Amino acid sequence: MDTAATSANSPFVVGVAQVQDLDASQGQSLAASAGVILRELMRHLPNTEVRLMIEGGGNVTSVLIHEARELGASIETLSPGEGVPDILVRRSSLLLALWDGAPSTRPGDTADTVSRFLGMSIEHSDTAKAFEIATVLDSADVTAQLVYWVPVASGAVRPAEPVQPCFLVSMADHIMETQVSMPESLRQRLADLDNFNADYLSLTRNGRALSTESLMRTIPAELAIDDSADLQFIDHQFMKADALANHMQLRSNRLFNLFGIMTFTMGLAYLVYDKIVESRLLLLGYMLALFASFLTYYLFAQKRWLGKHLSYRALAETLRIRFYLSLAGLDHRLHAGSLIALAGIHRFRGFSWIGFVLDAINPIAVREVPTTELYLRRTDFVEQEWIEAQYRYFVRKTARMAKDSRYVNRLKSVMFAAVLVDIGAMFVFGEQLHHVDVLTGLPIKNVLTFCSGFLATVLGVWELRHSKMATRELLWQYRNQLTQFSRARVQLERTTARRARDELLIELGDASLMETYLWAIHRYHREHSPPGAH
Repeated sequence: MDTAATSANSPFVVGVAQVQDLDASQGQSLAASAGVILRELMRHLPNTEVRLMIEGGGNVTSVLIHEARELGASIETLSPGEGVPDILVRRSSLLLALWDGAPSTRPGDTADTVSRFLGMSIEHSDTAKAFEIATVLDSADVTAQLVYWVPVASGAVRPAEPVQPCFLVSMADHIMETQVSMPESLRQRLADLDNFNADYLSLTRNGRALSTESLMRTIPAELAIDDSADLQFIDHQFMKADALANHMQLRSNRLFNLFGIMTFTMGLAYLVYDKIVESRLLLLGYMLALFASFLTYYLFAQKRWLGKHLSYRALAETLRIRFYLSLAGLDHRLHAGSLIALAGIHRFRGFSWIGFVLDAINPIAVREVPTTELYLRRTDFVEQEWIEAQYRYFVRKTARMAKDSRYVNRLKSVMFAAVLVDIGAMFVFGEQLHHVDVLTGLPIKNVLTFCSGFLATVLGVWELRHSKMATRELLWQYRNQLTQFSRARVQLERTTARRARDELLIELGDASLMETYLWAIHRYHREHSPPGAH
């Protein structure tokens, strides 16, 4: 393998599936066709490692590897064996298929690999039904797995139409649709993945301290002997996503605070002008605050700090759970992809690329089942470092947020009562207040009106900020997470059977991920329209 597992990049992995009896004379033409898609991918991924994953020993393998290296792609060579198709399906974000278009005759052949990657169910026999391939418009919306098909001649088999390389997407069993140019949805996902890598490079290049902690830091060396490289890679991707999520949250929170300050400034300037002194300077200040708000919005709207915070946080929490389930030997049973599809989060702009990172962290080799002793030590560590740590975290967060909420509610009640007293005084004394001076040269009615308006402005800005920050929904999500981890703690204490404990860990991982994805969707809706609403 030419690439280090601890690379700072989150790679885009292109798996290569090829029919076994390719004529070596086709090598140059196939390499040229493969080079076309690799060049296009690298144009869209200037800050991202493009990694070609290919089985060694094929007739055209060396030519493809040479072409990929010439273009700057990294190579991951798989040892020939029956497990290669499964690795390609699990770890590839895009499958490059050198295929004659013939149906599958046996499990593990190229047609079978293509079908499994596209999520199709097919039969394997010498008389298997041929694939139906139809052409669709290049503007078609494609969100499913994609195969880049390079048609080849294999023995007496000639490729079906079309003969030019194209993208394949599954429509039903035995039915595929093609697109000659790269689908726009894939372009956007590649751009988002590249932004993720670019943001991290920018953050580390500027020498900023990363606000995150390694998950590996507390693992005893003897617990991670066999799969330490895999765990380190997941940990590195977690630290990267977590640091960026914290960074983007800080920026988006500052922007929300700035808008709150500007809104308050505009309200205060208007109140002072209307009730205290009619100065053109106040109107000028009002207009400046208004235009500054619009300018700030248009300048920073394209930064997408909130959207990035949510997508990076969703990825970080997925990687956290994946790390601990991997340590317990259960990561292959985590249903992250299904949960992403079920929640629909992949359809929101800036979220669908997460699957690319998850593909790259899948291990090459199937891990051996740990012995009972190692299993118990690992699961005990997982319970302490994941379940107990998360339980304590959510206890602290819910207690603090509940306390802050009670304090804010009491303060709001006091302010609301003050507004009522203010308005009541003006209602009772009426016109008399016009003639009462409060040693300021102003009628007391103006002062009281200003005070009530000031308090109302403070309350309005406060409510606006809380609504924008979605603090109530965040408290709700933390409480749900606390319930999940609290229940898991109790159930694990009462359960000794290995299979039952495994099921509890998987159930907790799925439930915690779903809460994270639902929170991200709720928070996203605060600022953006849902998919398809335009």
